[in-house]
Amino acid sequence: MKRIEMDTAIRRVRDVRLALAGLLVLSMTANLALTMSFAGRETVTVLVPAMAGPAWEIAGGGAGTGLARARYLEDMARTVAVTLLTLTPENAAHVRLAAARMSHASARGAIGAWVEAEAARMAGRDMASAFYPTEIEADPARLSVDIAGELVTWIGRVESSREDRRYRLAFRIDAGRIGLVRFEQMESGR
Repeated sequence: MKRIEMDTAIRRVRDVRLALAGLLVLSMTANLALTMSFAGRETVTVLVPAMAGPAWEIAGGGAGTGLARARYLEDMARTVAVTLLTLTPENAAHVRLAAARMSHASARGAIGAWVEAEAARMAGRDMASAFYPTEIEADPARLSVDIAGELVTWIGRVESSREDRRYRLAFRIDAGRIGLVRFEQMESGR
């Protein structure tokens, strides 16, 4: 009797092992088939903007007309100011690349040098900064924007200052592409 029970238990274990081996082979075959089917395909990633807004039309040397152009300039200035002024030693390389993409070809060197100098100064003192815009005024005729906000600075993990700042940004449009040509700090009282 014990011998029969032992043989039955051994057969069950062998059958379970055989079933598991079969499932393993089936799983590996399915993975290989999926890998082969994806190998020749091109992957497309769709990026959805974080903030929904109007579509901008480039025509006649500028983005739309009137109010649409002013809003476009405001959005562009906000993006540029926050990108350039939210700076840490860790994100300096990213900010340099972003500044190059946002700048007009004639100003790329100067703006890149400014970012480089700021990043070096901040790295030497373990500083970081962030800009929070509060007011934006666009002049579509001149392709310039005045932007005011609060610049917060940290040394290490300790907030060291919180200052109201005002900047003027000037843009230029060439071949339907807008680019930053000047970024300067203004006096706080306008």
